[in-house]
Amino acid sequence: MKIAFDTTLPDRAKVAALIRESGLEGGWDAGRFFEEESGDCRVISAYDVDRLVGVGRMLDSDAPEDGMQGRLDIVVLPDYRSRDIVGTIFKLLRSQRKAGAGQAAAK
Repeated sequence: MKIAFDTTLPDRAKVAALIRESGLEGGWDAGRFFEEESGDCRVISAYDVDRLVGVGRMLDSDAPEDGMQGRLDIVVLPDYRSRDIVGTIFKLLRSQRKAGAGQAAAK
């Protein structure tokens, strides 16, 4: 099936289930996708029909001079990793950053 990508963050229960099914529970917590941090935050969710199969979040630091480059979190179900969903989520997150930078420069 074709994977659909969306720019909204699923609810916490779906993200927690994704982390659990990915085998990352214990090292990761769904809260990392919902933390309120300053900076530019972008999200991409991946679905196979109605099933959440991946989610990614990229957070850029508000103050790059503080040495922080930001944060990137991506989780994809093991059965879907061979389909380059991780790479696609990363590319989409990066393209959102470029689009936002272009819009800010135009203002």
